[in-house]
Amino acid sequence: MLQINTGKLYEHGVGRTNQLTGVLYANVRLPYNRAIVTRAGTLRSTGSGPADLALVYELEERIEKTDRKVGVLVSHTVGPFLDDFAVVASFGLGGVFSREPETVRALTGGRPGFSSYEAPEKFVTGFFDRTTYISDEQADAFVVFVDALLALERRSYLGAMRAMRTFVAGLHSIPDDLALAYTLIVSSCESLAQDFDGFAPAWSDLDGRKRNAVDAALTDVIAVRADAVRSAILEHEHVALARRYRAFVQAHVNANYFREPNAGVHPVTRFELDGALRQAYEMRSAYIHRLRPLPTPIALPHGHWETITVERRPALTFQGLFRLTRHVIRTFVTERPKIEKETYNYTLEQAGVVSMEFAPQYWVWRPLTDPADARRRLEGMLSLTTSVLNREPDAKLVDLRPMLADIERLLPQAAAAHRPALLALHILFNLLVNPDQRTPGFDAFLNEHSAEASRPSIETVVVSTVLNAHKDWTREEHRTALELYFAERTRPKGLHAPRLLEAAACLALAEKYRIAGESSNSKLFVERAFEAHPAHVGLREFEASFDGINSIEWEAILLPKDRTSE
Repeated sequence: MLQINTGKLYEHGVGRTNQLTGVLYANVRLPYNRAIVTRAGTLRSTGSGPADLALVYELEERIEKTDRKVGVLVSHTVGPFLDDFAVVASFGLGGVFSREPETVRALTGGRPGFSSYEAPEKFVTGFFDRTTYISDEQADAFVVFVDALLALERRSYLGAMRAMRTFVAGLHSIPDDLALAYTLIVSSCESLAQDFDGFAPAWSDLDGRKRNAVDAALTDVIAVRADAVRSAILEHEHVALARRYRAFVQAHVNANYFREPNAGVHPVTRFELDGALRQAYEMRSAYIHRLRPLPTPIALPHGHWETITVERRPALTFQGLFRLTRHVIRTFVTERPKIEKETYNYTLEQAGVVSMEFAPQYWVWRPLTDPADARRRLEGMLSLTTSVLNREPDAKLVDLRPMLADIERLLPQAAAAHRPALLALHILFNLLVNPDQRTPGFDAFLNEHSAEASRPSIETVVVSTVLNAHKDWTREEHRTALELYFAERTRPKGLHAPRLLEAAACLALAEKYRIAGESSNSKLFVERAFEAHPAHVGLREFEASFDGINSIEWEAILLPKDRTSE
């Protein structure tokens, strides 16, 4: 929100302004008789005593000019700006900032948390002190830092904010979980490395065991095809993550880092840095993948030393990781390109804005130009169908006939992968509506394509349940199609039918097994039906009373009773 408020992203200029005032609480005390004025807002003291935690935050809110007459934004209120500025101030001024005074008191009260016998202030100097005084020079440097931050191109700004937010979250986690805190601080720089290092993986970067196995499998493959396989693997592999992290950090550690006057006790040396970063990333990975605690030497304060030795290798303490990470993020902000104006759609990044899908009745009927979109349209149609079957208030099918004409036009040239969804969508609509509401020539269309449309597939296994059109499938065909549906469902381009229809498809197969006398398989798919729709009360009762004798009618089990009694 802070960068948006500068107006650099506004295409039409500033339309209205609001004077906002809020309160932040901090252990930081500003220079005597001075406010800190930045492009992101102004901080003013309310007192200089140990108990004076409150700081007044002031900001001129700027809202872009718009021609809309309804739905015009009046104000975001000061809350979102307070949250963002607290992160920037905490990172830039080196203290605890929060909208909640209890947070500041808890972190700066000198009390240990769950993770250590020592208070947080023992691990990082200054940040968790009960009171931290800021000099005029530090205040001036903070103003320069905020200017540089807001001048970044939007993508870099968002990356820097994510890194700072994760860095601050890591520091706040020290009382509760030292390993989590260390991991978050490492991850704050790793996030920048992943997005901004321009890394292009080489085949040699792949894990040696996997690389050797693939090379062995490609021994008899011609070079061009073998290289194509390797390129395809690299495109989807996260390789050399640790090396990228180390390289990014070292690229952003300039000579001044080793000469900083505020360097702590026993700072890391240039020749120790790579090894210390290697250990830091190993500790991060050990926590993420195995919940391993930090090595004992890292879990001790050591009088604010910046490096110690773990298994004869250099390692960064919390103090060393704190100073190094701040330096790297500051360098990133300083060195990234700065721009005055940028064309950027920031709408979804405003506070309080939530992106949600439209209900299918608002889009399922739109013109269809790409056969690959048919499965998504089928999902929408199945959702509407479920609403109608459930007798939901105002539920109804929308008129798809104009869009179904597009299907008839696209079908002859459609790839084989898209044809089942195109046919299922066309036939489902026409068989659900009254005959006088069907598309012209539907009977001829159905006669021409019925054989293809009735083949088992992930689309037809659901649609055939609704239409009761799977009588000619063998049990093996039916089961294969249903299991393939659930396997594909977890993938981004899989078909996502409503839970009710997934349960219905399981019950339909369970009935086939019951008729064939395969009671164990019938019971299995009754259980699968409940597991597909565990909130359905009627299905729970049916599963509990299932005896394998009485027929399984999914409509009677799943749909409202008043519907099935007609």
